[in-house]
Amino acid sequence: MFKRLFSLLLCLVLLGCLVPGLAFAEVDYDEVTIKEGDNVLKLLEANSLSYENEKYVVMVLNRFDRESKMEVLSIGNTIRIPRAPKDIVGSAPHLISNRDQIAYYVIPQSITAGDTLRFIYKLWGLRYDDYAELIKSLNPERNLDLLYVGDLYYLPTTENNLKTNNYTTVMSHIMLEDESVESVYSRYGIDFVNRRDELQRYNPIPFDRFRAGSKLYIPLLWK
Repeated sequence: MFKRLFSLLLCLVLLGCLVPGLAFAEVDYDEVTIKEGDNVLKLLEANSLSYENEKYVVMVLNRFDRESKMEVLSIGNTIRIPRAPKDIVGSAPHLISNRDQIAYYVIPQSITAGDTLRFIYKLWGLRYDDYAELIKSLNPERNLDLLYVGDLYYLPTTENNLKTNNYTTVMSHIMLEDESVESVYSRYGIDFVNRRDELQRYNPIPFDRFRAGSKLYIPLLWK
């Protein structure tokens, strides 16, 4: 009899410890049913959140591998929206490491008559030389000194307040012993096998040379 009472008491104590943790997990994000006129910007603003700061969190929470998937929301479907900035990591611990950080942003820029890359960066109020090496790695097939009208260049910036909404966020992740490049991309909902060449442009070393401690760059693809 005593053993049964002791077991029951132990269960109650354990349950009391678990309930607060479960309750916390439930408030990391809201499951919002899409209504006519809804968009991600509007839903984030309802929680006093910035689209520019939180869009990658929405992508991770909802397994969106491209930013454009947030532009077309189907009425009646649900979408996960973080409740507060402090919930970013807690909202999706299985998808995003708390050590992952925003490294930079990439703007897809179509060349128009008279453009040079230096001129484009000057218009943005940025120094071209600060980004020159990264521009080369993001555009390996392009001649940076000879631009043709209509060509598309991937231009990096650390500023997210430029006058464009058409850019992708690039995260950085330090590889752990038990991780592979494919497993990290998979957590972000990115198909590594089919996009390997596309993803390689964001990383300065070949994927087969990644080891624990290597820095992996993860573009939240905009197309």
